[in-house]
Amino acid sequence: MVPVCIEDWQSIAKRHLPPEVYDFIDGGAGSEQSLQENICALERVKLLSRVLRGIEKVDPFTTRLARILGNQCPTPPILVAPSAHHKLVHPEGELATIKAANQNGVPFILSTMSDFPVETVCEKSDAPVMFQLYLYKDRQINRDLIQRAQDSGCSALVLTVDVPLMGARLRDRRNEFSVNRYRNESYLQGQIKHQCIPVSGNSGVAAFVADQLEPAISWADVEWVKYHTNMPLILKGILHPLDAEIALQHEVDALYLSNHGGRQLDHHVSAISMLPHIRQRLGNVIPIIVDGGIRSGADILKALALGADAVGVGRPVLWGLAAEGAQGVARVLEQLSEDLHLCMHLCGCASLAEVNNEIIWIE
Repeated sequence: MVPVCIEDWQSIAKRHLPPEVYDFIDGGAGSEQSLQENICALERVKLLSRVLRGIEKVDPFTTRLARILGNQCPTPPILVAPSAHHKLVHPEGELATIKAANQNGVPFILSTMSDFPVETVCEKSDAPVMFQLYLYKDRQINRDLIQRAQDSGCSALVLTVDVPLMGARLRDRRNEFSVNRYRNESYLQGQIKHQCIPVSGNSGVAAFVADQLEPAISWADVEWVKYHTNMPLILKGILHPLDAEIALQHEVDALYLSNHGGRQLDHHVSAISMLPHIRQRLGNVIPIIVDGGIRSGADILKALALGADAVGVGRPVLWGLAAEGAQGVARVLEQLSEDLHLCMHLCGCASLAEVNNEIIWIE
């Protein structure tokens, strides 16, 4: 079977991966209502095409993220969302992912929990790399990671703010999942070793989060991070309009709306549902990225029409990586871009500047 859509890549990845690894990537919190809501929220948004627009060519590129990317060149409105441990699904891990992102000119957000150090990934990249940061109890770890990301040339810092505790990921608990079960050793950014040893009825990943990450993260910590970096700061995990307004008061450079792929809080609202409310509250003064359930160019166009400047793509990238390594990731990103191009043309939008809520209908 030639994979022609994200669901095809997912099917191939499921056949290739150990069941516990597939569950680690695919699973959500609790009964996985949030996971399903991410998909359903996008399905409730319908595209409403304009016709007879005389469009010959479509320009699906944006400079809206230029400041946080440190790059004035237009980019697709797609980012590789941060996800941990790419070597779980392919031996080349994040190096294969960044190679594919480079081929497509797609910005890449490198996870704190990557299997290659930030220095190595940035050396391999000629496209923008942003660094995703979890807040650790040990502030020296944070200072070191921020400095290394900055010295490596990362264009922005993406602070994840929605993991004070690990969500109830029941698949991982049932599997007593441990990253180290599938790899000889695990590293925090290639230098600081960490163990993910499971206990009965729990997961090693959850044990690590409880032991290492700051459970009382606050707006004071946002200011602490701002003080320790010169990079633009993006907050990932914002969903409430009031939090979005507070973030604006703290002068962050962009917001990343996310419910962590449905992996933190069950029965959680989707980011796509909150996007128009937050955009209306904030106006157009700050870039907004959104993720959760993006599986097609139509999904991307819906998000842009609701007020996003770009979307994050997480699980589909890992499906492509598991299926065919760098080539698989490249094809996933190409297919999403090509589908976005097609949907824009069919909806009568010659450029992203013409994408707005006139081309959507919400049931």
